[in-house]
Amino acid sequence: MKRILSISVLIIMLFTMNVTVFAGDVPEGLLSNDDAQVFFGEVLDYNDNTVTVCPRVKIKGDVLTGTKQHYDKPYPVGNFKVKAGNIYLFTYFDENNETNIFEVTSYDTATLKIKNTDFDIWKRFESYLNDGEYEKAEQERIDKINATLTEVGDEITLAALTETDRDACYKTEIALFGKQQSYEIDKREFYRIAAEIRLMDVENTLVMDADGGLVMRCYEEDAVHEITIWDNCKVAGGRVAANSAPTGDYIINAEDYQKLISLLPGEAQTKLPPLKNLYANFIYWFMYNSTTAYMIGAIVLVVLIGVIGFVIGYKIKKKRGSTQK
Repeated sequence: MKRILSISVLIIMLFTMNVTVFAGDVPEGLLSNDDAQVFFGEVLDYNDNTVTVCPRVKIKGDVLTGTKQHYDKPYPVGNFKVKAGNIYLFTYFDENNETNIFEVTSYDTATLKIKNTDFDIWKRFESYLNDGEYEKAEQERIDKINATLTEVGDEITLAALTETDRDACYKTEIALFGKQQSYEIDKREFYRIAAEIRLMDVENTLVMDADGGLVMRCYEEDAVHEITIWDNCKVAGGRVAANSAPTGDYIINAEDYQKLISLLPGEAQTKLPPLKNLYANFIYWFMYNSTTAYMIGAIVLVVLIGVIGFVIGYKIKKKRGSTQK
């Protein structure tokens, strides 16, 4: 009995030690874990069990900015009062861990200081933020995704299609076809959005409106890399853009296209052709739900054959009835 009790106590002690070590490694875990999220977000609603937040600026992780998100186990670091409408710094691992909320002195990661706490763990977290370590970890995460997409061959990110180095690129702009005007856009924001946009490979899809597109240009040393979008959804690199018969190699969905043109000033957005999102969204849905699409198609075909058979049978029966009379 004593032996069993001793083993149980030892297990409890080891478990407690592991939890303590894990808690102390949070700043490092946020760096190494690709699923971890670090972002600035506006609190929409808050209680002891859940926080509803709209992420505003992503620092690291698969964060959907401008959307309403719910996170469980909110924990204000430093025991301050969280107020709806305020913007805080958030960290998130998964549903099994607390969602940490921080008050900070600035929204600039290079200079911010964390309020309400002097614990070493959060000083390390602050130091990593100031040194840009989480941005570097995010770029590494994106590079992994790009490498995977390149291997698969069915998808590529918009950032990868530019074939440029974000740090070497000194200017990005968007030009509208037929408007004879280019608009310089925020380079950092462009590459952030471009790294998240996944383009579906459709191989040489004919462009319907060759005069209604836009061209993105990335300037890198003496080279200019161009990407063209036609019909609001068909995407091609510089190789295809120069062809006399324009074709798109990739499809961008409507939501991602909207993110991209949001970088343009309001006056430029009004000059763009109406959004044609049905085709792009259908292609995206079909690619990711091909089995379901084939099943629906088969059901529709069976129903159609049945209806045609019924109509033909009805006409034959009616004709025989009139002949017998």
